[in-house]
Amino acid sequence: MTSTLFPDPLQMWRDAIGKLETDANALAAGGLKSPEVMRTLRQSMAVSSGMQQAFEKLVEAYLKRVNLPSRQDLVALAESLQRIEEKLDRLLPAQEAGPRPARTRQPPVAPAPASAAAPAPAPEPAAHAAPAAPARKRAAKPAAKAPARRAAKG
Repeated sequence: MTSTLFPDPLQMWRDAIGKLETDANALAAGGLKSPEVMRTLRQSMAVSSGMQQAFEKLVEAYLKRVNLPSRQDLVALAESLQRIEEKLDRLLPAQEAGPRPARTRQPPVAPAPASAAAPAPAPEPAAHAAPAAPARKRAAKPAAKAPARRAAKG
């Protein structure tokens, strides 16, 4: 292999990452043997778990206050709906009539009778029809006098 004047930056990066990983692994392995570190980790996990439970209670109380369902409420509702659907499937007979026609926005086209070869053309709008009269505006209602009288008295 030929050596270049400039070192490969990607190789330098790989070497630095490899050294960092080995140092971090050695530090973690040595640190976990210490009883003080293990006690601190257990305490931090207990605090984290307690904070998570308190947060869940706060969120549940907030959702109840604003009248929104919680995750547990939605799961219970989904399970109930699934049970209802299973009961309906057992109660309703299976449809044996064959495949249903495709659902479209337009009704099915009936075959045209042989006597009507072409439909009649639509009437064209009049080219020189009189313009429509402009719409009339409603007369504005007079303002209520009672509030003005109250303001004058006060």
